[in-house]
Amino acid sequence: MNSRIFNLFLVFFCWILVGPEFSISAKAQVTATLELDKDQLLPRETFFVRLKVVNFSGQTLVFGEDNNWLQFQIENDVGEVIDPISEPPLVKGRFTVESSIRATKQIDLSSYYALEKAGRYKLTAKLFVKQWGKMLPVNPIKFNVINGSVLWQQMFGLPLKKDEPLSQPKQRRYVLQQAKNLRMMTLYVRVDDGPGGRVHKVSQLCPMVTFNEPVAQVDPVGDLHVLCQSGARTYNYSVLSPDGKIKIRHHYKIVGSRPRLGFKEGKIVVFGGLKLLRPDDIPSLKNNIDKPKLILPKATTNPIPVIREPFPDANKSK
Repeated sequence: MNSRIFNLFLVFFCWILVGPEFSISAKAQVTATLELDKDQLLPRETFFVRLKVVNFSGQTLVFGEDNNWLQFQIENDVGEVIDPISEPPLVKGRFTVESSIRATKQIDLSSYYALEKAGRYKLTAKLFVKQWGKMLPVNPIKFNVINGSVLWQQMFGLPLKKDEPLSQPKQRRYVLQQAKNLRMMTLYVRVDDGPGGRVHKVSQLCPMVTFNEPVAQVDPVGDLHVLCQSGARTYNYSVLSPDGKIKIRHHYKIVGSRPRLGFKEGKIVVFGGLKLLRPDDIPSLKNNIDKPKLILPKATTNPIPVIREPFPDANKSK
């Protein structure tokens, strides 16, 4: 009897030693971290989180074979769990991480969590290694949700889509907000259904100066045109669709005169200044189908000259 109790105690003692050692070993062999582009967001702003997985286990690990390999959770500053407004994000797509290789997965969480209240939040995640049958915790990251100052707002009606019957137009609202991001004042655009209505998108537009407020106008098709001074001598011109997507982004420099919005042939355009070419232009220069065509001189067909054998000068021969 005593020997049986001793054997049970020995097994239990070994399990205590081996269990934590395996967990620590697994954590050391596979590390996962979360990253955000910035630690300050506006309420309902679009934000992407990146999961970086580093594998030093000596094995090739497989992720994404099901929808449970990665789980997220957001808590407020008092520890209350924020319920998602829809099903948790399904991080689809099977991928492998070979040993000594790092892989990155990017997920948009703004569609699943309605972070309306200002405050401090904590984002945590769990990574499931199916080959080991183990769930590995990921170090949490903290971020703040801050309220921006409203600079301008405008209600507008959505234009009818093709083959859509005539009816009372649906109303939406554009809101320009400013907030300090990374010690720099930044301009944001919010698209919603009006006060207290559904928020469709909140996007960061550009840096802005504090001594010159942006100018905004809505065109007949419901697009928002914004001209904002982003530097001492530079301007940002953006066009957004009613769903908050940035369709055009151009940059201008003060040369001769300041850029300004105006109308030309019934369309909103930018007058003045010098248009710059930058890598972050939308549409990108790489995908721009309106590239200037290379003009070559027009080919002309000239007659081939007839080359004759020279004759000696008769006067010189005498």
